[in-house]
Amino acid sequence: MKPVPILAAGLLRLLHHSCSFSALGLGHLQRALSGPGACLFTTWHCMFPAVVHFFRNLDGVLMVSRSQDGEWASRIVHHLGYQTVRGSSHRGGSQALRAMLRLTRLGHYAGLIADGSQGPAKVAQAGIVWLARATGLPLFPVCMAAHPCVRLSSWDRTIIARPFATVVMAFGEPIRVPRNVPPEGLESYRNRLQDALNRLADQAETAARSGAGVPIPSQAARAAGRIGPGRTLTP
Repeated sequence: MKPVPILAAGLLRLLHHSCSFSALGLGHLQRALSGPGACLFTTWHCMFPAVVHFFRNLDGVLMVSRSQDGEWASRIVHHLGYQTVRGSSHRGGSQALRAMLRLTRLGHYAGLIADGSQGPAKVAQAGIVWLARATGLPLFPVCMAAHPCVRLSSWDRTIIARPFATVVMAFGEPIRVPRNVPPEGLESYRNRLQDALNRLADQAETAARSGAGVPIPSQAARAAGRIGPGRTLTP
């Protein structure tokens, strides 16, 4: 079964290389990658395929659940260049958050699914806000939309871009959670993150259908496709 994750990763690359990528809020991404340290990128579960493809060159670390589905996802993203830590709000979450804390302190960019491995869909979970407070790192909301696309019948209605689709990546303003925020104050930041992601999702959907957004360099322009100093992110 070892060739299956390799094949799946290759298909993800092939699919998204056929697509045309554009961006909303590209300046937010540029500032995130040109900053002095790491940051916490976060998105909704349904947007996982395109988002992990887009950030595959960052030597990032992803939190992936300990479920069987998580095992397959972990194997696939390893072939896209990611490290993973295993855990979710349902199992092993506290250990996974501590592992993420250690890795971000080493300078790794982190990728987090805001609504977790089992949902509810598009409801941000508290663990991400806790990690942002513990690390002092900003949360950067990221969403995407594709037109045309397929929506799977899974709990999150996963978005799969069709070949040669228009894919819009939407980047939001960073959300900083002060270290001195008391536990009862974290809920307001959780709501803020959730609202930001849902707003970006709506903007990306509108832009994908209308063809709006700033074009991101295609495969043919990779040599010049720098989004931040020393960082190349090209679809």
